Amino acid sequence: MTHCRPATLEDLPVLLEIEATAFTEDDQFTRRTIRQKLDSPSAFVTICEVEGVPAGSAILLFRKGVTVARLYSIATNPVFEKRGVGAALIAACEAEALARGCDRLRLEVRAENARARSLYARCGYSLHDTRNGYYSNGDSALVLERDLRADTA
Repeated sequence: MTHCRPATLEDLPVLLEIEATAFTEDDQFTRRTIRQKLDSPSAFVTICEVEGVPAGSAILLFRKGVTVARLYSIATNPVFEKRGVGAALIAACEAEALARGCDRLRLEVRAENARARSLYARCGYSLHDTRNGYYSNGDSALVLERDLRADTA
């Protein structure tokens, strides 16, 4: 069974472990960055558990007066791939965005990351923009967006 819940400061070691399993060292968030997000009222950090075991996490950002939330990061422990963790994290972030009055969710994904792009497409995200040389290694990003009101109409 997959279950997402808001993360707390007590989850910091688990969040760091998920980062370490999901990303190369250059792409991992630091302890300080994750702690700042956990402490920030303009961020929502969630953990997804599979049968009680932490399997993934996501960070969602908000800006006052803006109705577009930003999916800042999503990470899945590779051990739990193809178990619905990514889709569950996206659904949890969409629900939180709606609860905070947002009508759209936007994210950046590496243009070369076909697996993530496929997940986002299945979840209803479409191309909004392209950012050449967006990542530190020069990779381009696709900016994807989903209208969250489509489900409530």
